[in-house]
Amino acid sequence: MSSTTCTSCGAPVEIQNRFSKVLVCNYCGTHLKVGNEGSLSEQGKYPKLAEFPSLLSVGKRGTILDKPFTALGRMQYICEGARYNEWFIDYDGDTAWLAEDEGTYTLFTEMYEAADIPDVSSIRAGQNIEVAGKKIMVKEVGESTVEGGEGELGYYVEPGTKVTYIDAVGDGKKISIEYSEGEVELFTGRPLLRRDIVL
Repeated sequence: MSSTTCTSCGAPVEIQNRFSKVLVCNYCGTHLKVGNEGSLSEQGKYPKLAEFPSLLSVGKRGTILDKPFTALGRMQYICEGARYNEWFIDYDGDTAWLAEDEGTYTLFTEMYEAADIPDVSSIRAGQNIEVAGKKIMVKEVGESTVEGGEGELGYYVEPGTKVTYIDAVGDGKKISIEYSEGEVELFTGRPLLRRDIVL
């Protein structure tokens, strides 16, 4: 953990995880990109996120599948008028994402760059595609908008950015593919029951 100050308002801020790429100032809402040795550079100032009923909040601790976790930060998205959260967590010493959408939860523990994904405009629900040498079945294709973030985040996407997503399954895992600003990322994980998360 390293302590420093927000370059915009001077408030004290702390970086808790060495893999964090962005820190959102809790006082003024400035998004700060974390550089080498904890240096900070301003990426923009945005309003605080909308209140959203959730099990989690930044700093909340507990266990998922009997392993300890700490919620470091969250990204909030809006899709067809509904909001959902993706929580950046420290999970038993590694980083992971916990997706929370209308009372359902998915723990994504692996992330890959996925440059070999076919053109998203040609992909439809029900289709089988090959990604990173694995066949997966597409369940849903859609678009959401990044509303913003809070706390620490593992990557930076500017609020207002449109993100095209593909939800799929393969090898018994849930797969999420996200396209934004020329980048493609693939996450694999598993659905959770509410009882799997203990706070």
